[in-house]
Amino acid sequence: MALGKHALAHLTGADFDCLNDPERLSKAFQRTVSHFNLDALYEPQIHQFTPQGLTGIILLAESHISIHTWPENGEAAVDVFTCGGRESRMIAEFFCTAIDNAHLDITVVER
Repeated sequence: MALGKHALAHLTGADFDCLNDPERLSKAFQRTVSHFNLDALYEPQIHQFTPQGLTGIILLAESHISIHTWPENGEAAVDVFTCGGRESRMIAEFFCTAIDNAHLDITVVER
């Protein structure tokens, strides 16, 4: 029996500004938590790199959502790990679309 599902998402072809805006990323975390009625343990933590790029995470009672962006390449790596029967793929799709409606590849691994 699996403990949870881990969605590994790769966003490509995204807009530079969308992947380099900490406020947009914070809102994406908040919208996702609200939409799926997830239990956030803390506020999203976001770090902005110089000259560009973001890393962000939100810890959930259900596990976590994290992102690492490379705006100069139009790419982002997103992890959504969920337990308790939550659908990690749907959460990853929603979160990524809240950032930019770019091309998205998702692989889900049972853990």
